[in-house]
Amino acid sequence: MKRHLTEAVLIASVCTVMSYVIAYIAEWIPRGQVNWLEVFAVFTSFTCTWLCVRQRRINYPIGAVSTAAYAILFWQADLLASAALNAYLTPALIYGWFRWRKDAQTRPVGLVTAPWWLVYFLVTWGAYFGAVLIFAAFGAVMVWTDAVILVGTMVAQFLLDNKKLETWGFWAIVNVFAIYTYAQAGLPLASLQYVLFLINTIIGFIVWKRSYDRVRTADGNAADHGTPATDPVR
Repeated sequence: MKRHLTEAVLIASVCTVMSYVIAYIAEWIPRGQVNWLEVFAVFTSFTCTWLCVRQRRINYPIGAVSTAAYAILFWQADLLASAALNAYLTPALIYGWFRWRKDAQTRPVGLVTAPWWLVYFLVTWGAYFGAVLIFAAFGAVMVWTDAVILVGTMVAQFLLDNKKLETWGFWAIVNVFAIYTYAQAGLPLASLQYVLFLINTIIGFIVWKRSYDRVRTADGNAADHGTPATDPVR
């Protein structure tokens, strides 16, 4: 775990600095006006995300710190749906912490079963239109796209907490909308971060798919030899 944590911090440092340099060169950030809360939120979020790819449970406390910072940042930018989302995620990450279990006995990567897709579809669309109506009433900006980030992230995080491979597809959708929304809201570092997050969804999918295939292969070999299978995917 120490190696993966060091790896995550290094990657987060490089990505954060790179995002800032690009934003500065493009003149998205006025000279001498660095938003250090945004820098901190971006750095901790990068760290958390890479640890998710590596299936390290320590991503949850780091993620809680990052989402708390983002809640304040988005509130200041009048992105009320994103602010509410991160305020919700801060305590909600406790669920994922227990759901993943310790690294030595971590929950295996699995797939969403067919009956659950209808549930996800109905809940997602119902929550989306509800969020649009609520935050529009409070005068939030960019409600339609910000609501996609809100609902999409909640679904993606739930799938992540339960180690479902489909989480990376939901994260990809969220990232596309976040890139546009945060750029328009004057948060260039956050927007650039989601460009890198979009690339990371491909890496995350590949790494988790290999993990899923290893579990299936091990279960198949165990069944052939009449030995107990590994912990079933739920």
